[in-house]
Amino acid sequence: MFRKEVQEQFKKAGWSSGRNVQTTFNKIKEFEKFPQFLKDFLYEYGGLKLKTLTKYADGSLNFNALAKGYFLVNKYLTEPAYYGGKFTFPMAYYDLDNAKLECDADGKIYMSGDFSVLVSNDFKTGIEKVIMEDYSDTFGWNPETQMWDKDY
Repeated sequence: MFRKEVQEQFKKAGWSSGRNVQTTFNKIKEFEKFPQFLKDFLYEYGGLKLKTLTKYADGSLNFNALAKGYFLVNKYLTEPAYYGGKFTFPMAYYDLDNAKLECDADGKIYMSGDFSVLVSNDFKTGIEKVIMEDYSDTFGWNPETQMWDKDY
């Protein structure tokens, strides 16, 4: 369970206890190759589009983007991300920054779009931070040093 404010956003988007959309996601070609923790999350929270808690503009996080075919799953499974050389898995589309929410097999959360950000080393915390619009303690990918940089 997420912190109260975040769980409330999921509820407003249609989440309820016991929700399960496993059949929808299991139809996605190669979805079985996703990490189990991510599959479990998407079985419960996938298919939802929720508002982020921003003060300045209306942002939304679309956890239905994967099921709707917005992402080329095979590309994610065969080509590591340009940032860090790790394989990542698409989770949602973030409209405010035209960015993708992704995670790796270790549960680290990334946002990638015009620039890439390591949001959190922890899966749950990373999702909460994006929904809360909390980008403190994030790291930008520095293409010159090929490293995550606090000041980039």
